[in-house]
Amino acid sequence: MTTAVGRTGSDSEAFWADVEAGGLPLRRCRHCTRTFVLPLPSCPYCATEDPEVIQAKGTGSVYSWVVVHHAFDPAFDGDVPYVVAAVQLDEGARVYGRLEGIPFDAIAPDLTVERVAPAGDGRPPLVFRPLARTPA
Repeated sequence: MTTAVGRTGSDSEAFWADVEAGGLPLRRCRHCTRTFVLPLPSCPYCATEDPEVIQAKGTGSVYSWVVVHHAFDPAFDGDVPYVVAAVQLDEGARVYGRLEGIPFDAIAPDLTVERVAPAGDGRPPLVFRPLARTPA
């Protein structure tokens, strides 16, 4: 798989460095307590400044997804087809990442997923898989 490029030198550099080290930083408003991912100096919901940084657990549910069949960048030609999912994290923020470990036709809204730690083999930094359930 190919990893995205062009993230360094931007306002999100600290976010991606943390993600690539295995973290998943979110911002939580100290006033309204809502969480968000964007590296903003204020809350996008109530405009209160100075949100706190918290670490997400990495679990959540699939909100939406798309199966990519055509690479819009030649660097991703070897990856197709793959799934990009919008994941509603348990903390309330929504992130986008690859969804792996499940047949395309088995993906459904509210599928419970967990983040898989990034690997040094060129995988994208945000990868989710269905949450492993233990038999009752």
